[in-house]
Amino acid sequence: MSLHLHRSNHTRLLRRTAADRCKYCGTPIEWFERYDTLRIPLSPEFPSQPIPQNMQWHLFKGVAYPGKDPLTGYCRIPHPVICPAVEHSGLPDQLQDVVVRLAARMRGRIDRGEFIPYVEPVIEEQVATPDPEQVKEQRHVISYYGTLRLAPCEVHELQCISTNTRTGERCENGVFDIDEGKWEEVDVPHAPGRQGQQILTLTGGRMWAWVINDFNCLRRWWKQQCVDHFGSGAPDHVTFEMIQFQPLIHDQYILTEQPEGYERTPAGQDIVIHDGPTGESTVCAAPGCWHSTMSTQPAGWLCWTCASLEKRRARTHRKWLRAPDAPPD
Repeated sequence: MSLHLHRSNHTRLLRRTAADRCKYCGTPIEWFERYDTLRIPLSPEFPSQPIPQNMQWHLFKGVAYPGKDPLTGYCRIPHPVICPAVEHSGLPDQLQDVVVRLAARMRGRIDRGEFIPYVEPVIEEQVATPDPEQVKEQRHVISYYGTLRLAPCEVHELQCISTNTRTGERCENGVFDIDEGKWEEVDVPHAPGRQGQQILTLTGGRMWAWVINDFNCLRRWWKQQCVDHFGSGAPDHVTFEMIQFQPLIHDQYILTEQPEGYERTPAGQDIVIHDGPTGESTVCAAPGCWHSTMSTQPAGWLCWTCASLEKRRARTHRKWLRAPDAPPD
C-alpha cells in the first residue's frame, strides 16, 4: 500500500509517524509542524471556552497555529500544559480535572507494569573557568555560523588568557572589539525532552548572541587573545574559558532581549570636511571659457578643451593657406 500527501497540504509529516505517546506519562499525543517550522505535541480537540487563550492551538492544512479554530470554535492544547508528570499551578478547574484524570491513568499503567516513566539523565554542571568564583552572574553567548560558545562573563568583559611576559601575570587586555561583531537573533539549539520543549516555548526558539562573521576575527576570539598577543606565541596563563553552549544546562543565560550599550559610532561622524585650497586659480585665456586650475600656469594658459580646439583651428587654417603642390602635414 502506498501513501500520498494531498496537494493542498502544507506539511510533509505523515499522521502515522506523528502518533506517539508521552515518554513521561504515557498519554497518547500527536506531533504537528508549527507555523514557524518547529514541532509541537498537541492533545485532542477541546471546546475553547474554558481554555486560556495562550494555550489554544488549531490546525490549518496540517500545520499548527496559535488560537482556536475560527470555524468550529474548538482548539487543541499543548501536551506539556496538561502532562500529569509535571507540577502545574494556576490552571483552570476544567484543565486541572483533565490533569487529575490523566494522572490516574498514568498510575494505573505503572501499577500494571505497562509503562515505565522516562527519567532525564543527570548532566554534571559545567563552568567556564578552572576557578568557579571567577564566573560572572551575567554571561553572554558568542556565535559563528551556528557554533555557539558561552563566555564566563559579558562579552565586553572577556579577558585575554595569555601571559604577560614582562610581569608573568595574566594579560589585563580585553578581547572585545565592537567593530568585529554585532548582536543578532539566532536559533536556540535543539534540546531533547520536556525541558527542551519548555525552553522553546518560553523563547520562541530564538535568542540573542554576539555574532562574528569574519573568520580572521573569529580566530582571535576563539583563542581568547587580545590584539597584542594574537599570533605572538605567548603561553596561556589560564585555561581557555569559553565552553560549548548547551541549552539544557545554560538556559539561565538565554537572552530574549538585545543587550543595550553596544551601539557603533555612526558612519561619517569622524569625516573631516576641508575648506579646499586657499591659493588663487588660473582661468583659461580663451574667450567665454571659465575653466580654471590651481597649479601655476604661464600667461595665456588654455585649458585642455580650448587647447585642442585651438590646434584643430590652426590645422584647418594651414590647410587653406598651403600651396596646391605642397606636401600634406
